[in-house]
Amino acid sequence: MYIRNNLAVILVAGTMLGGIAYTAEAASTTAAQTETKGAVVPNKAIDKDVGRLSQDGAQALADIQATRLAIFNAKPDEAKTFINKAKDELQKASKDEAVFMKAEADLTKPTKAPVAGDAKADAKPASATPIQWLPVDSQLTLGEDFKATPEKVAAITEANKSLKTSDRQGALEKLAVADVDVEFITAALPLNQTVTDVGKAADLINQGKFYEANAVLKDVTDNAMLNIVDIYGQPYKAKAEKPANAAAVTPSTDKAAAPKG
Repeated sequence: MYIRNNLAVILVAGTMLGGIAYTAEAASTTAAQTETKGAVVPNKAIDKDVGRLSQDGAQALADIQATRLAIFNAKPDEAKTFINKAKDELQKASKDEAVFMKAEADLTKPTKAPVAGDAKADAKPASATPIQWLPVDSQLTLGEDFKATPEKVAAITEANKSLKTSDRQGALEKLAVADVDVEFITAALPLNQTVTDVGKAADLINQGKFYEANAVLKDVTDNAMLNIVDIYGQPYKAKAEKPANAAAVTPSTDKAAAPKG
């Protein structure tokens, strides 16, 4: 899943889905597009809630970033303005229907460049207790096994048109008709912890403790996790690594249990 390395969950400028990212193979097929004919609708129900976002939550994250930037640029008044906005937006976001329950262990940690001496992420195992998560950014990407055909490329083109008009459900339906393997990657923040930390940062800023406030806000963005599901709402599971002597291994007969990329 290459997109996990590129999703900038802490640099969100806007939260509308920016279209579907697809491979070079798909792009090279664009010239051969034809009208979709004889497409069969898969016998699956699309999860209408997949990829839902909280606009208030996304704006709060943007204001958290703006607060950190104001601190860096030694603009205390701006920092106070942005952190107070973030507090208000999080209060609104806490009642958002987009908030979902899930255990941290069922989510994916964004890939980050290793930092020397930073062992915080490995300090404790991910919790298996479901908590509330606030979805603040989302992106569509094609599955690793995607193979371009004129019908599928045409469906992607039409789906992108729907996304430009914020018709998410229409886009999903167009992709499903052509049986295009698409995954939603949603960046989410732990709701209660985020509300607590932003409140703490606001108090520190009011006390003139800007360095400490910035450290707390960095933790807020570092707590972001990825919820990866396909368009039918099925959770993403990483593929198992092939053993070195794969040719000598008897393949499993339980094909139904094999996770999708």
